[in-house]
Amino acid sequence: MENLIFRTSNNKLVGVVWIVGGLGLLIIRITRKEIADPGDWTTPIVFCIMGIIFFTPLVGSDKAKIEISDQSLRIRWINWYRTVTVMEDEIESIILASNGVMIKRKDNKPLKIKFYLIDKKQKDQVYKFFTDYAHEKNFNKERQLNQI
Repeated sequence: MENLIFRTSNNKLVGVVWIVGGLGLLIIRITRKEIADPGDWTTPIVFCIMGIIFFTPLVGSDKAKIEISDQSLRIRWINWYRTVTVMEDEIESIILASNGVMIKRKDNKPLKIKFYLIDKKQKDQVYKFFTDYAHEKNFNKERQLNQI
């Protein structure tokens, strides 16, 4: 079974919007000659800084990665700051819902993987990955009609 890796472009797009907004505001203020007050410089500069931050990993990853390693799953989801390792022997069941996947664990709280930043094709890939994984490892797989 293969690992699942895909990328979204939402962070970069938001960063571009912040930078373009900051530069546009700066240009408007320069052409109107409203830059006399130092407060007039702060808003465009803050917008540009926010845009630059969205190009760094400070706002979380824009790549989803689920790796199968020896007796565990290593999951780094979109906008997560760290990788979560779930051991196979602590998995009770895998629940597929309309807005995500939940992995019920024996001793820890359930791990919820939300689908709010991915498109339908990527959702189908994730559903197929967890369906195949549950079938291969003989885990309980449940369908949940409501949201997790």
